[in-house]
Amino acid sequence: MKAIRELAMARARIRRAHDNINEFAVVLDDYVKRRPSKIQVSIDSQGLGKIRVERQEPLPDDLPILLGEALHNLRAGLDNCLYAVAIIDSGENPPPNGTQLQWPIALTPKEWAANAKRLKHLSPHLIESLHRIQPFQADSPEWNCLRILHDLARIDRHRVPHELAMWPEKVKGTYDKTIIRDLIVNTGPLKDDSIVVTFTKIGQSELTPEILDLDFEFDLDVLEIEQVPHPTTGRPCRPWGSLDNRLKAMCLAAQDYAEGLVALAQDPALARNDR
Repeated sequence: MKAIRELAMARARIRRAHDNINEFAVVLDDYVKRRPSKIQVSIDSQGLGKIRVERQEPLPDDLPILLGEALHNLRAGLDNCLYAVAIIDSGENPPPNGTQLQWPIALTPKEWAANAKRLKHLSPHLIESLHRIQPFQADSPEWNCLRILHDLARIDRHRVPHELAMWPEKVKGTYDKTIIRDLIVNTGPLKDDSIVVTFTKIGQSELTPEILDLDFEFDLDVLEIEQVPHPTTGRPCRPWGSLDNRLKAMCLAAQDYAEGLVALAQDPALARNDR
């Protein structure tokens, strides 16, 4: 089959998203190595204690920009792929209805019906393949990579770059339960107050490592990401864990979906074998 430039560009977009994510990880790692934050413990006269993270150096501006570029390249890569698939399917360049083509991401059957109108010139087996991978079809829609990409890219494109925040990843250690009571660990993002632990201290003894000794691990994520039930355990958590894992999962999903649709366009017999 003759090489299709539009397909090459779609693949290049998705590869570029991988590069964005790798560069994001390098910038973040350099930032963390500079130890930009410190832990502060305070206890008021009533014994109410707080452990907070005080940031000494702001997050690099490159981080939200690189995140936005990764999201844009993934979304654009899928759109470019669908255009290339329409060329393969129709044998025409430009393809029928080419200006209206956009990779569909539907969160509800109603949204699919609205999106499907743009796909009317594609062969039925290609439309069916796209229908099967829609977020509303997933067992755990909140973990569906297309849905996550849709939500993140929409905010970044139409508002401002995502605000990033530190999230407590692990809190380990020990404390004396006869002196430290009502210890609560914040599992959400560290906002302006940056409080990661609250507790109540009983008595007047000095706070020592024997009484309270905690070790913290943090990672970076978008501020607005919601914790949702894990598909297996049901425990609330961020989809795919860390932002790094989520981005990598989206890249792999976009690549798999794109290449799968291209393969179906090139060989419709695959659709029959898949039934």
